[in-house]
Amino acid sequence: MLAADRLVIQSSLKQNAIQLKEKELNLHNTNFGSLGTQSAVLAGFAVTALIEFGPPPEPRNKYLELAYYACVITSLVTNLYCVAGSTFLSVFATNLALRGPDGSVERAVEGMHEERRNVFAAFAAGLASLLLGMIFVAWLLMSSEAALLSTFIVAYGGYVTYCFGKRTAKMFAFSEEDRKEIDDFVSTVVSRFPLIARRPMMMNAAPAASEEKKEV
Repeated sequence: MLAADRLVIQSSLKQNAIQLKEKELNLHNTNFGSLGTQSAVLAGFAVTALIEFGPPPEPRNKYLELAYYACVITSLVTNLYCVAGSTFLSVFATNLALRGPDGSVERAVEGMHEERRNVFAAFAAGLASLLLGMIFVAWLLMSSEAALLSTFIVAYGGYVTYCFGKRTAKMFAFSEEDRKEIDDFVSTVVSRFPLIARRPMMMNAAPAASEEKKEV
């Protein structure tokens, strides 16, 4: 009877642990989906800027044109990398979690957690490259006064965005050492379960022994 109860509790704990990991998996899928959508939009902006741009009339500044094209291409490549990376992680990690062997959910969640920094870095690089391209095209197409004003506005907007992202990340940051590993918790509880199960047996055995002594 106790062995059956122990198996029931073990399976219940593992099921609860898997449910928590599934919530974390869904969180990563949602984040990657949102990031991939925004990167696709930025990639569309980069393609439009690359196709619709017409070189200014003479005199042409080849260095500014080179910097502009380099920034636009960099933005396009990094945003496409972000879209592809988000798609690959969502598809393969979900497939592993649902169809893989025992322990696949934990493996999928940890893999997505480790690779998220690369995707976030690609998104940041694509956004920064697009902003730099806007500055260069302003100096190519506008007058000096308008280009200077546009540069100030774009630079200030990029700085504010950077500060907001840094402040938000610091506000919600936590140490990796503080992460509560549900697997360790479950294994600890399961390993201590025999000790917990013995207590009712000892408590039941004590009254029985006292009754036997009284009868004697």
